[in-house]
Amino acid sequence: MILDGLLVFDASGTTITTTAVSTNVIDLGVARDLGIGDNPALKIAIYVNTTFTSTAAATLQVQVQGSTDNSNFTVMAESRAYAIADLVAGSKLLPIDLPAVGGAQALPRYLRLNYVGGTATFTLGKLSAYLVLDRQDSMPPTYPPGVVITN
Repeated sequence: MILDGLLVFDASGTTITTTAVSTNVIDLGVARDLGIGDNPALKIAIYVNTTFTSTAAATLQVQVQGSTDNSNFTVMAESRAYAIADLVAGSKLLPIDLPAVGGAQALPRYLRLNYVGGTATFTLGKLSAYLVLDRQDSMPPTYPPGVVITN
């Protein structure tokens, strides 16, 4: 997976504790629809870097949002509400192609992610998020310390 510095929503290790927008807003230069579904299509790549923790049953939902003026954003797509048990290091969130503009929605010039925390706040949790051409959809297995694998 090749990362472009101009297509980063959140750099590696961005902490999320409650509802927040992505650190960066991607400026497309002009209003356009990049989510037409061509192959290869641009993809949303969101990875959990540090396992999320909470003192209660917190949830996290991710929204892809677009705007014409970098002020008023419209939800283009959203994930399910991820339970705290789903937010472990190495997990992928909302692994979709960049959504196409639908209905009466104006073509966006600006794109961002919105993280919606629910039920409780997170005491720890870090992720990274990008707009990419090819997303790494297969993650290597991770093993706890001290596990010996014989070949």
